[in-house]
Amino acid sequence: MNRFDTPVWAVPRGTEGVRIMTQAVAESMSVADCLAGTGLDESDLADEDHEIWAHQEFTVVSNISDRLGDSPGLGVDVGGFSTVGRLGVLGFAFLTSATVRDGLERILPYQALLPSHVRFSIHSDNNGEYLLADDCDIPPQIRPFIVERDLAGLAAVLAGANVTIAVDWLETTLDEDRARRLATTWSLTTDVRPNQPGNRLVGRPGLLDVRLPQADPNTARVAERQCRQLLEQRLSRVGVAGQVRSRIMHTSRFPSMQEVAGELHLDPRTLRRKLTAEGSSYRELVAQARKIRAEQMLAGNEPIEAIAARLGYAETASFTHAFTRWTGMPPSHFRARARG
Repeated sequence: MNRFDTPVWAVPRGTEGVRIMTQAVAESMSVADCLAGTGLDESDLADEDHEIWAHQEFTVVSNISDRLGDSPGLGVDVGGFSTVGRLGVLGFAFLTSATVRDGLERILPYQALLPSHVRFSIHSDNNGEYLLADDCDIPPQIRPFIVERDLAGLAAVLAGANVTIAVDWLETTLDEDRARRLATTWSLTTDVRPNQPGNRLVGRPGLLDVRLPQADPNTARVAERQCRQLLEQRLSRVGVAGQVRSRIMHTSRFPSMQEVAGELHLDPRTLRRKLTAEGSSYRELVAQARKIRAEQMLAGNEPIEAIAARLGYAETASFTHAFTRWTGMPPSHFRARARG
C-alpha cells in the first residue's frame, strides 16, 4: 500500500492526541475517567513509545462528550492545546520547510502519524486556494467534536509557530453555532458557511506561500525521511491483521472483508492470503471485535437483547452461545460478575 493512501485507522499512533485531550479537560475530568473503556491507563500516556489505535482515541472523545456535554466549542477548546512541538518529527519537518505549502505537502503523506483524524489536502483553482479537511472516516456521533478539535488545532499550531495565513472564508459540515465558534480561531467573524458537505479553509491564490522563518532544506529532507521510516516501521510491526483489526473497531458497523480489502488497496483474495500467513482470518478478527464490544456494552445497562442486535446477531440465543464460547460464561453471568 502506498503511504500516500494509508488510512488513519491503519496506523498505530502515539498517545499525544489523548494527552492533549486529558490536559484540556483536566479541571473537569480525571485521566481515568477519560480513558474508561480504552484498555489504557495513565502510565501508558507517560510512555513516549506507547502506541494506540484510532478507535481507542475515539472512545476518549466519547467519554469526554458524554461527561461534559457535546456543546459547541468543546472541541475548539481542546484543539487550542495543540502545538507544533506536539507533532513530533512531523512538526520539525513542517517548520524547516520553505513555505506553509511546502511544509504541508511534505507532511501530509504521513498524516496518519498526526494527533488528528480529519484528512487534510490542498487544492486550488483560478479563484483561490483551498485547504480541505475530510471528515468522512470519523464516526458520526463524534464527528463535530473532531472537526472542531482538528481545525482549531491547526490554527493553534500555526499561531504557536508565528505563522499567519490569510483565510477569507470557512466552509464546514458543522452547524451554525459550532462553525462560528471555530471561525474565531481563524480570526473570521463574517464569512462563515455552516452545514456544508465538506470542510474548507479558503483564501486567495498564494494563500499557502507564506515563508517559514526556520526553513532549512537539508534538515527538512532528513525530517521527511524520518517520517517515512516511522510510518513504515509502524505498518510493518502491526502487520495486516493489526490494520484489519483496527478497521473493524473503527466504526459501530462491522465492515465486510471486501470493504476492508478495498480500503487497503488489496484484492480480497490477497487480503485473505496475507491474514492466513499471519495466522489469522477475517472471521476470527470480527469475532475478537464482537467479544471486546460485547464486554464493553455489558458493563452498562443496555438489555442483552439490544446488545445482541447491535452486534449483528439475528437472535439473542446466537449471541449467548457465541459469548459463552468466548468467555466460558453467558452474558448475564458476565454482567453480574462485572458489577460485583
